[in-house]
Amino acid sequence: MLSERMESLADPRLDVYRSLKSTNATRDAQLFIAEGPTVVERVLRSDFRVRSVVISDRKFAAFEPRLPADVPVYRLTQVQAEELVGFAFHCGVMACAERRPPQPLETWLPAAGPALLVAGDRVTDPENVGALIRIGAAFGAAGIVLGEGSADPFSRRVLRVSMGNGLFLPIVETGDLAGLLVKLQQQYAMDICLTVLDATARPLHQHHFAARTTLVFGNEYDGISEAVRRVSDSRLTIPMFNGTDSLNVAVSAGIFLHQYRSTPADA
Repeated sequence: MLSERMESLADPRLDVYRSLKSTNATRDAQLFIAEGPTVVERVLRSDFRVRSVVISDRKFAAFEPRLPADVPVYRLTQVQAEELVGFAFHCGVMACAERRPPQPLETWLPAAGPALLVAGDRVTDPENVGALIRIGAAFGAAGIVLGEGSADPFSRRVLRVSMGNGLFLPIVETGDLAGLLVKLQQQYAMDICLTVLDATARPLHQHHFAARTTLVFGNEYDGISEAVRRVSDSRLTIPMFNGTDSLNVAVSAGIFLHQYRSTPADA
């Protein structure tokens, strides 16, 4: 293991971890930061290239067996770590890894047979994006698609909420979600299902899912954009009672994906 005690926080090798709450340097540099023992362990097991690990003294002994021999490990006191990152370093360990170039659909989406995709149209809340990724992974989604304006799927908060599941699941970010959905319809025979709050939409329990389905979830405030609405094969809604007007994106996703897996799919 390439473990090193850091005496000075001015060391440039620590720059990527510096003042994380107030900078977005990692995204601009095509890097991301994994935070906490579970997510760091998962990024170390993934095929992402890990550049370094920062770890506090109190966490080092317990985490040492999981640290690979070929990744630089920078040890800090708790006080140093908190000064470096700019907030309470309760997690005790972080890792910096390189983002990958976008993965073309043809490299991971099956051309035939059952396939489920989860798409987010301007889902801005990092916790909701993280939940979409985690729920998608739990229900066997082949990949996640995020339209322009959605939260960074590799931000610290998204990775934390998703429990690192996005490290093992293809994630596509696109500036033209409607165009990509058309491609999924025409070239990959995917049925595009929009999840909406609309009394005229089909109640979820009455819908028979196609085996190849993309479920689209909209913005937390104004739902699915007009451009994406024009692409749909089906518009689905969850009937609600007691005057309830909406559900959280993550709760809705769990209900929709469970229904997809629980009912016989149309071929």
